[in-house]
Amino acid sequence: MSDQPPTDDVAGPPADAQPGDTWSLDPRSKTGGGFPGPPEGALPIAMAEVTEGGEAPPPARRRGLKVAGIALAAVLVLAGAAGAAAFMLLRGSGEVILNKVPASADVVVTANLDPAASQKVNLLRIVSRFPAVGGPDQLQQQLNQTLDDVLRDVGMTHDDVRWVGSEVGLYVDVRSAQETSYAALIATDDQSAAVESLQKLRAGLESKGATFHSSDHDGVPITVSATSDHPSFAIVDGVVVLGSDEGAVAAVIDTAHGGPSIADDANFQRVTGALPQSRLGVAFVDTAQLLGTFGDVLGAAGLTTGVTSLDALEGVGVSVSAESDGLALDTVMMYDDAKLSDVQRQTLSAADHPNPLIDLVPDDALGMYAVEHLDAAIADQVGRIGSSDPHADQELKRLGVTGAGGLLSQLTGDVAAAASPEQGTIPVGGVLMVGTNDPAATSKWLDDSLQSLPLGASGASCSSSGGCRITHETTRWATESHGGVTVTYASSGAALPVAYAVIGDVAVVGSSRAQVEHVIDVHAGGAAISTAARFTSATASVPTDDGVLYLDVPAIVNVIRGQFPPAEAASFDNEIGKSLKPIEAVVAGTKNEPDLQRTRLFIWIP
Repeated sequence: MSDQPPTDDVAGPPADAQPGDTWSLDPRSKTGGGFPGPPEGALPIAMAEVTEGGEAPPPARRRGLKVAGIALAAVLVLAGAAGAAAFMLLRGSGEVILNKVPASADVVVTANLDPAASQKVNLLRIVSRFPAVGGPDQLQQQLNQTLDDVLRDVGMTHDDVRWVGSEVGLYVDVRSAQETSYAALIATDDQSAAVESLQKLRAGLESKGATFHSSDHDGVPITVSATSDHPSFAIVDGVVVLGSDEGAVAAVIDTAHGGPSIADDANFQRVTGALPQSRLGVAFVDTAQLLGTFGDVLGAAGLTTGVTSLDALEGVGVSVSAESDGLALDTVMMYDDAKLSDVQRQTLSAADHPNPLIDLVPDDALGMYAVEHLDAAIADQVGRIGSSDPHADQELKRLGVTGAGGLLSQLTGDVAAAASPEQGTIPVGGVLMVGTNDPAATSKWLDDSLQSLPLGASGASCSSSGGCRITHETTRWATESHGGVTVTYASSGAALPVAYAVIGDVAVVGSSRAQVEHVIDVHAGGAAISTAARFTSATASVPTDDGVLYLDVPAIVNVIRGQFPPAEAASFDNEIGKSLKPIEAVVAGTKNEPDLQRTRLFIWIP
């Protein structure tokens, strides 16, 4: 299923529209003879409508993924400049790219240069919060200058690329590390201007020594580069195609002429259908296909999604959208239920509950991260490590992590980490909090494990004969009672003054005694971040069912600024602080479902 047309100020489909069809909001006559031919003496640029029939030539030899050079870069950069004018018209345009992207594509990215009216209004409001960006005229001028710099070497300017239409896209098809093809697709709202621009591009590249020839694929002329240093290109049904090689362009032609497209791919539909439909752009990765090529390598590297191993991952989708109070980056990871283990399936389907550890995070925290159901995910990964490495399995048991009564059996699955201001040389400290169902056992594990760590400061002593040896100070531990809670801390000799305590059914390990005491004070009724207005307002835009991240941007900027002398602090304010001032927070949240994970990263700009 292709992206749905925007709903804001948009006309409906034609009466004879069929499932999977796309349509223009400003109907024009079909492409073809209405445009002038190429200048005399120039080789023809491909300019074709969707046609029937034609026998595909043998597949072109695929090359490794290489940069297509200045031509491809120029066309992608021009999207921002040429799309600026269309962006100011609050109408939106339909999908024109996806039905030309081959179904075999492993990676697909599209950007809507003429999105729905609501997206435009939200994005323009956000941009207005950053004075340094300037207004539309200043932004257009900056984009034009960028284009002029990029295109200068091929004798072109921004005036040569005003034909870019409502959408640009890119697809990558990976067969192996050595066999990869890709193509950029750019919708045009002035095909005759696009023809002239591509002819000028070709002439400019040829003046630099590039060589091209013409070929025909299913009735569509292709301008073919003699090397992979420059793109091959054609125009198909109002879309300019610049490919890594002739085969990449031919694949688009075959798709436009009725071949299977990514828009009709069931996996693509399932993944992108779970993303917000009002958006500025979308990306899709067919991980099932890529794992068929690189699965052994990635598996050997031990990569996971955080909940499952990669082999269960079917696809990943990412979208960018503008909200009334910020920018959102949504991610969906889809899983193949048949490849999930029982533990993984249990983790994804586990009932949600409020994470009580968030109520222990101090309200002056610079940032925090809290997650649920981590016990099953950790146990699953540790089990995989132990089954593949007997020595690691024995070591984990020796450390009391696994085995009967081990640390993993004590965890509730609730975990939180927080960073707060700290007095001293290092201006930031932090705590790690873990829920426990056996406080006494967890307290003993902390005593046995943390106090055996080599935390002593290191030094070197040299004798008169010239011999030197490394020395380690002995760490001495002490305890105190704070608010009725016993705090154990490294009192001397430690390079890092670690402290820890068990507060009710929560184990807390901090970078200092003060950090642990701060949590105890919150537990006793002190101000927690969970009730702070800035935290609740920022996190209201993300799901927090299974995990939440919060970064207080002004507070973090203030701590960084405090490390500079006055003169440098003023420079920091002018160069960096001013640009970050509109951003109040960066937050992210996660929600698990039986066969997928949703994550939203949100930049809060109220």
